[in-house]
Amino acid sequence: MSLRTRLILTHTFVILLALALLTASLFFILRDYQRQVQLSRLGDAAVPLAFQARTLFASNVPFRDVLARLQQQAGTTGTVFLVTEKGVVLADTTYGLANRTIKLNPPVRAEVTRGYFWGSLQLKTGRTLLYVAVLAGQVGGQAVYVALANIERPLFEVLDEIGASLCMAGGITLVVSLVVAILLARSIARPLAQLTEATEAIARGKYEHRVQAKGHDEIGRLAASFNAMAERVQRARQMEKDFVANVSHELKTPLTSIQGFAQAILDGTAQDLAEARRAAQTIYDETARMAHLVGDLLTLARLESGQMPMAREPVDLSDLLPRWIERLQPRARALETRLVTAIDAAEYRRLAEASVLGDAARLEQVVTNLVDNALKYNRPGGSVTITAKVEPVESAGRSTLIARRKILPQLTPQWVRIAITDTGEGIPAEDVPRLFERFYRGDKARVSGGTGLGLSIAWEIVTAHGGTITVASEVGRGSTFTIHLPVKDGGANARGSPPLPL
Repeated sequence: MSLRTRLILTHTFVILLALALLTASLFFILRDYQRQVQLSRLGDAAVPLAFQARTLFASNVPFRDVLARLQQQAGTTGTVFLVTEKGVVLADTTYGLANRTIKLNPPVRAEVTRGYFWGSLQLKTGRTLLYVAVLAGQVGGQAVYVALANIERPLFEVLDEIGASLCMAGGITLVVSLVVAILLARSIARPLAQLTEATEAIARGKYEHRVQAKGHDEIGRLAASFNAMAERVQRARQMEKDFVANVSHELKTPLTSIQGFAQAILDGTAQDLAEARRAAQTIYDETARMAHLVGDLLTLARLESGQMPMAREPVDLSDLLPRWIERLQPRARALETRLVTAIDAAEYRRLAEASVLGDAARLEQVVTNLVDNALKYNRPGGSVTITAKVEPVESAGRSTLIARRKILPQLTPQWVRIAITDTGEGIPAEDVPRLFERFYRGDKARVSGGTGLGLSIAWEIVTAHGGTITVASEVGRGSTFTIHLPVKDGGANARGSPPLPL
C-alpha cells in the first residue's frame, strides 16, 4: 500500500471517527434540549390552568369536576392532574396516579418563580411521562398544584425531522475532508516520490539528478539536504574519476620511459656502455619518480583518513623556522633567487613565548614545500620572503581564503601567521580555487615537474594542527601563501575562531 493511500485512509478514518463522536454528542445534547423544550411548553400551558383552578377551588368545586374543566381547556397539550406540594396525587383520570407519590423537582433556572415544579415518571409501558406542576391555591390547609403531563417525545422523531439536514451536512463534511486528505496526501507523497526517484537515479549513477526544494518545512529541508548530499556525491565521484585519470597520467609517462629503455637494453639497441648507463639512469630516475609519487599518495591517504601518526609537542618556531629556511638557501642560490627571512627581534620574542603544539617534522614539510614552490615558480633574479608573527584571531584571515574542506573549529585568542611571498608571475584567477586539489597543477607547474600532491599534503597537515592555509595572488606581481597555526594554551575561554576558508 502506497504512502498516499495510507494517508488518505488515515485521514478518512479520523474524519469518520470525529463524525461518530459528534453524532453521539449531538444525540445527548438533543435529548436534553428536546426535554427542556417540552417542559417549557407544558409550563407555559399550565399557568392559565392554575389560575382557573384557583377560581374553581374558591368555589369549592370537587377535584373531579376541576379536572374535567381543566382538561377541556388543556385540549391536546397534555393531561391534567392535581398534586400536593409533597407529591401526593389527589386526582388523575388518565394514568392511574391517584394517591401515588411522585417526585417534584425544583426548576433549574434561578429566574423561575416559586410554585413551579417539574418531574418525570417511568410508565409501565416503558414510556417516560414528563409533567410540570404550578401552584393553584390552598385546599383544606394544603397547597394544591395543577400538573400538566405528556409523554416524552422520542428522540428518533426529532431526528427524523432534522436527519436529512444532518446527513447532508455530514456528507458535505466527509466529501470536503476527503478532498483535503487527497490534496494533503499529494503534497506529502509527491515530494517523497520525487526524492525516491532521485535516490534511485543516484544509485544508477546519475549523480547530476536533483529535486525541487520548495518551502521551509521538513519536506523542503529534506529536499535541500538531498540536493546538498547529491552535489557532494557528484563532486566526490568526479574527484575520484579525476584521481584515477591523474594517477594513470602520472604513471604512464615514467612507465613508458622505463619500458622503452629496458627494451633498448634487452634488444641491444643500447650497444655501448655509455648508452646502457644512460638507459639505466633513466630507468632509475623514473623509478624514483614513481616511488616519490606512490609515497605522496600513501601520505595523503593516511592524512585524510586520520591514520598518519602526528606528534603533539611544543614547537618553538622562533628557533626552528630560521633553520628550516637556512636549509633551502643552497637551492635558492642555485635558482638565482634571493631567500629572505624578515622577522624582527620583537616578533622573535613573541614567537618564543607563543609556541605551537604539533609535529615539528610535518610542519617543516609544509613550510619547505611552500618555499620550494615559491622558488621553483619565481622569476630569475626574484626573491622569496618569509615572515612570521603572532596576531589575534580577529585580524587573521584578511586575504582570500582557499579551502577544499571544512576546518574543524578551534577557539583560541592568538595565531602564529607564517607568510611566504614570492615575486613570480602569480596564479591565474581560474586556477586559484583548485590549488589544493590532488594532482591539480597549472601549465607552468607541469613544465616544472612535481606530482601535484604537495599542496594537498600541506593542507591536510595544517588542518590536522587545527589551522588553515590562505593564498592571495595577483598575476604579474606574485603570490603569498599564509599558514595560520593556533597558539598553544592561548586561552580556551577567549572568543574567536580560526580564519575560515572561502
